[in-house]
Amino acid sequence: MSPVRFEQPRDAELAHDGTAFFDTPLGRDLEAAEMRILRQRLADGFGARALLLGAGLDERLLDALHVQRRHVGRIAEVDAPRRSPVSATHASIVDPCNLPYANGAFDVVVLFHALDLAARPQQALREAARVLADGGRLVATGFNPFSLWGLRRLVGPRRAPWNANFIAPARMADWLSLLDFGTIETDFTHYRPPMLRARRLFEGTTAQRARRVLRAPFGAVWILTARRQPPRSGTVVETRLAPAMAPRAAAAGPAARDRGTVLRFPGTHDRSR
Repeated sequence: MSPVRFEQPRDAELAHDGTAFFDTPLGRDLEAAEMRILRQRLADGFGARALLLGAGLDERLLDALHVQRRHVGRIAEVDAPRRSPVSATHASIVDPCNLPYANGAFDVVVLFHALDLAARPQQALREAARVLADGGRLVATGFNPFSLWGLRRLVGPRRAPWNANFIAPARMADWLSLLDFGTIETDFTHYRPPMLRARRLFEGTTAQRARRVLRAPFGAVWILTARRQPPRSGTVVETRLAPAMAPRAAAAGPAARDRGTVLRFPGTHDRSR
């Protein structure tokens, strides 16, 4: 049975500001640190199709994947220059909570801060799980609330990226377990405070050795790798809808069989009309 989908207006301003942050010196430095780990985690990624979804400006990560087709889902368009893959890649602007892809369309899905900038991060994760094939690999990055960057949110104005969701890694693991994922590994990076001047102090050899020994989960960003587990044979999943919402779900028609049952919140725009 297709998963239940919730449709609501996206937070375009949050997505735009979050993407623009990665064009700043601090954002470029953070993105480079994440890309180093992502390339390691995806070095053996293979399959028919891969999707890179999120706010990053460096899309060359897709060149490291051994896949036939590559797709880029950008959550916002900005004037900043992008570092595009060398290989042929299809790119489009998408809403992470309402992905325009069929069920099980990809073997690898990379979420680069897509959950941080989604209006409903848990629904965005459901959508990523929906378009990922059984046995496929999911790699997600997010801001860590238990870090110096998380503490920065408590003081000063809430500009990007401090207005992002900052989802705890433990919560992500709980969400993934509900979606039949098996967590493979969680990495942390960027242990220094949100300032370029602190690079030598927090990224020196001594600090790196201490982190390897302590395996401290206090980096600014977590990188979580998980694999979609096939459903257990003989398991029947039944979805019950409240009587007041059933007519709306039925109105989705044949499209619901491919993209899930659509439930719209009051006040949202019905794009099917």
